[in-house]
Amino acid sequence: MNKRSRDILSQLMKKSEYSQNLSIQNFAEMFGVSIRTIRYDIDQINAFLEENGLQPLNLGNHGVVEAADDIRKAEKPLMNEAFYDFKLSRDERIVFSAILLICADDYMTLSEVADLLFVSRSTIIQDLEHLKEFFRKHHLYLLSHSNKGLLLEGREIDRRGLLLELVQSDSTVLKEQPVFQHLMDCLSKRADVDLEDRTMIEKIINEAEHAYGRFLTDASFVQLRNYFEISLYRLTTGHYIEMAGKRNSKFEMAEGIMQQIQRFLVKEVPQTETYFLGEVLNRMKYIKKTTSNREIVKMQVITRTFIENISNDIGRNLQGDYIFYENLINHLESTFSAVTDNLGISSVVDEVIQRYPKVMEAAKRNVHVLEEYVGRKLSEEEISYIVIHICAAIERNNNETTRYSVVLVCSGGIGTSQLLLARLEKFFHLDVVDIIPAHDIKNIELEDVDVVISTIPLKEKNLEYIQVDPLLNDEDCIRVGEKLSKIKPKKSGRNLIQEDQKRPIKYLEQIRTILDADQQGESLEQIKKVISSFFRNQEEKMLTDLLPPEAITLDVECGDWQGAIRASAEYLLRIGSINENYVEAMIRNVKENGPYIVLAPGFALPHEALNAGASKVGMSLIRLKTPVPFGKEEMDPVEWLCCLSAIDKEIHLKAMFRLVNLFYNPAFRKEIQQSRTGEEVFKIINQYEYEMR
Repeated sequence: MNKRSRDILSQLMKKSEYSQNLSIQNFAEMFGVSIRTIRYDIDQINAFLEENGLQPLNLGNHGVVEAADDIRKAEKPLMNEAFYDFKLSRDERIVFSAILLICADDYMTLSEVADLLFVSRSTIIQDLEHLKEFFRKHHLYLLSHSNKGLLLEGREIDRRGLLLELVQSDSTVLKEQPVFQHLMDCLSKRADVDLEDRTMIEKIINEAEHAYGRFLTDASFVQLRNYFEISLYRLTTGHYIEMAGKRNSKFEMAEGIMQQIQRFLVKEVPQTETYFLGEVLNRMKYIKKTTSNREIVKMQVITRTFIENISNDIGRNLQGDYIFYENLINHLESTFSAVTDNLGISSVVDEVIQRYPKVMEAAKRNVHVLEEYVGRKLSEEEISYIVIHICAAIERNNNETTRYSVVLVCSGGIGTSQLLLARLEKFFHLDVVDIIPAHDIKNIELEDVDVVISTIPLKEKNLEYIQVDPLLNDEDCIRVGEKLSKIKPKKSGRNLIQEDQKRPIKYLEQIRTILDADQQGESLEQIKKVISSFFRNQEEKMLTDLLPPEAITLDVECGDWQGAIRASAEYLLRIGSINENYVEAMIRNVKENGPYIVLAPGFALPHEALNAGASKVGMSLIRLKTPVPFGKEEMDPVEWLCCLSAIDKEIHLKAMFRLVNLFYNPAFRKEIQQSRTGEEVFKIINQYEYEMR
């Protein structure tokens, strides 16, 4: 069978698990071919099924492809199908041939390549120009000698870069086990690499995952294993990366892996290989295994820069929206450590993207900020979900000054309704008139209600409502925001400060409601959640909590940016919030990652990863007597630095967010510029922070 036939069979096996059907038309659209071509593929599949004693596919009404129950038994013979049963396309032959030539230490004849691929010599001759062009695009050059055969020339770093690109591609050569196994057998015939060496690689990678707390997704684990299995044929023949790269966040893990490679597989590998492996590891995807992400502070800073760029691009100021900032950070943290490699775009997300094309365009123009952080390109799907957060922020900001009266209709119990209520109140200014079950909607007076929000479809005629998920996802926020933007509230809103003062009472009312509804003594966990939510809000650190007057020093003399970072850390060092290792790590961070810590005109926020030498959360603000450049032209020179010591991802977040926003305020900058003491600066910060609440 060809690749498309195998993919069709795989799709049918998958769909059969959920009793779902696909038609010939569906497959034709999926693969971009004619219906006749799909019919030929089905003939191939039926021949394969019959050879393995399984029932063939049938065509039902409207061209639906019907499979018998035993189709699931096709998985094993499909996986075990021998290489010679695969009819590789020209592109697949080029990938196979390219890997052979990348790993080759000498000439390979055309006949040798043809024999390994089970094709004729003339087929390889026809592929030759395409193969040469393929290599040229990657700065490698394929020489053809009439008496000797083919020889690949070029730098080792370009060979490995291409190899990594192929390993991370969707090519059949690396995805289909029989094809990959045949490729490895072909390489083994030309180099002395034992099967034991290849199985050792899995152990080394797995041990490194546990040692460094970075757990690869299943797909990335296979990619890294494949990269090592293939590149081992270069290492064993003494071909090494020529130049060192930059130390990155994965360097220590790379160093640990290379130490084990040298211990068990290849002796005396140069450090250039370790630098390159750090880049390889940076392009892999990981599963988050701990609640503490060491690099979370860096991501929080990068996210703030992304929001600033997006705001400027679309002409909407979203920089002051802390809910947007917090939600986007949580989303990105989840995305960058996700188990899945393919999010897929839901119909709701696709609908939002169609309505906000300019936001999508702006996201694509500015996503490089996030890509530089994560060390890889973001997919169309990943960018789409970032756009959802941006659009939700836009809609929320359209309604931020107005209060609306709402009736909630919930099909679940009291826990579900309180969860939805908490989410809605976080995003919108709402007065919830009542929370009711669907059957009671006819008994509610809706004259003074602005909107009905329901978790289920409502059958009542002439009733306008918004249906949302009980967890209120970002797509729901967009719909609610759009609806509210078209409504004029029927009653004037109450004072928001008064509402904040009543917050403790609201939490007590939630607890009473839970207790009243509890008939079986199962309310303890729900009450715990409400109490935890209340105290989480109370524990939130204000900017003035983390930046007292004694932590502010003015007119500090420094000669360069490194001295400025050291000076900004002196107060935190003195009170024991950080140690010397933290200070040196902050400087190394800028050397390795550039001046991304410069977040506003004339303002930088030096920091390091969690657990890099910080023992207490804190801030230390200094003003330089003579500003110094950090290398970020549009923000230089830097006059103010605030050293941040973070011990988790949350306590400092709002304070940091507010401080950066203050430095974007020209009036604030002018006032603190005229200050003569740290006490005066503290009072100005306190005044502005109060106004921001």
